[in-house]
Amino acid sequence: MSKFKKSTRGDVPGMNTSSLPDIVFMLLFFFMVATTTKEMDPTVEVVSPKGTMSTDMTPYKQRSEIDFAYLGKPRNPARSSQFKYGYALSLDNVLNENPDGLYATAQIGPWKKAKFDGKPTKMLAPIEEVITCIKADKTAPSGLIFDIRKELQKIEAFKIAYAVRDGSSGAN
Repeated sequence: MSKFKKSTRGDVPGMNTSSLPDIVFMLLFFFMVATTTKEMDPTVEVVSPKGTMSTDMTPYKQRSEIDFAYLGKPRNPARSSQFKYGYALSLDNVLNENPDGLYATAQIGPWKKAKFDGKPTKMLAPIEEVITCIKADKTAPSGLIFDIRKELQKIEAFKIAYAVRDGSSGAN
């Protein structure tokens, strides 16, 4: 009998996992950089109308050259009677924010000016070049949109875009 016995089991060597944390952190950083978040949840209900020949505004948003204003019926029905035609604006980054985030159309000018003044200098295009995108409900009266345009003209914010759903493909 021999003193040393040869092992008959053929165990598979374990997998080297030393680079696994590096891979996990690379994926984490990738998704942190590549993911965009919504600026806010509007406090108004907006169902965008259908449109054709629409343009994707994502490149402008990434360069901070676009501001969004939402026009629709308040989610809190008790507040509808306090606004013209029952429609209110939902604005982001407001200095003196209302508890429910609802504003009259006359407040879009001061909001746009305050938001423009608060931008970092490296992102500061002239206010005439910053786009105001109005996401209005499809049932919103056009008179309110004209009121918004008048308020923006007072502060010389002339670039206005209107958000629509793409209606050319036949999708809802």
